[in-house]
Order: sequence, then structure tokens, then C-alpha cells
Amino acid sequence: MKLIVILSLILLTMGCASGQLDLYNVKGEKVGECTAGYNWHPIGVNASVDWLLHYCVELAKNAGEEVHSVSDESILKKDYSYPSHPSGSDWNKQLAWRGFWPDIITKEQYGYIVAYLENVFFLETLEIQEQFDKGDISQSEYDDLIAKAEYAFHGS
Repeated sequence: MKLIVILSLILLTMGCASGQLDLYNVKGEKVGECTAGYNWHPIGVNASVDWLLHYCVELAKNAGEEVHSVSDESILKKDYSYPSHPSGSDWNKQLAWRGFWPDIITKEQYGYIVAYLENVFFLETLEIQEQFDKGDISQSEYDDLIAKAEYAFHGS
């Protein structure tokens, strides 16, 4: 019984990570924060959290926020780049998964790719939903756009 409980706890926490960055202005005053978290993301989860926190800081700066420093500067110093897929195709989760195992990409690069893909998917679906809610697109157009976004995210 004890073994089952321990294994269940390990499986529940595997692939979970979260992070937070406080944003400070030039005077050292807190002007905002970024938070990120992933569940059920067993490979590169910490890299995905870091990518999303970095993205959040860049969004704040692009929005005109006076961000001079953050609580963990290492997040801003990382190289979040990754190679193009060898086939020339855009990455999707399926291609990233297949690229990780033969060492085409590292665990960190896998995490960056997945975070990027999830972010793009989230933003696209929000925009599609907004268009549908405004009446700018029909139900069939909505369904087609969502299917295309899902394909770009997941792959086949």
C-alpha cells in the first residue's frame, strides 16, 4: 500500500514546475510580476517556465513598463534559441518529441519549443474566440481555424 501511495505521488508531481519574477524599476520599486507554471510536462518543464517568464518580461518592456531589473536576472541571460527542424518544417509538439530522443534538440530546447508552441496556440485560440464572439466569423470558420491551430501545435 505504501509503495502505491509513493508511486502515485511521484507520478502526480512529475513534470510540474512553476516560477515567479518580480519586476523592478530603476529606483528598485516593484512595478509588476510574472508567473508561470506547467503541469504534466515531463521533459524540459523548468526550461518552459523560464521561457515563459522571459516572454512575460519582454511583454512588459514592450508595453512601456519601466522594467530595469528582475528578481532573478539569470532568466534574462539565458539563450532561448533552438535549431530549425532538420526537415525545414515548423516545429510542433510531435516533431519536438521526436527530435528530443535522438538528440537533435536538448531537453532545454524541447522545453523552449513547447513553451513557444503553447503560447502561440493560447494566443491564437483567444483571438479566434474573440472573432467568433464578435460575429466576425461563422461556426464553421471558427471550427476550421481552431483545427488549424491545433494541428500547428500538436502535429498530425
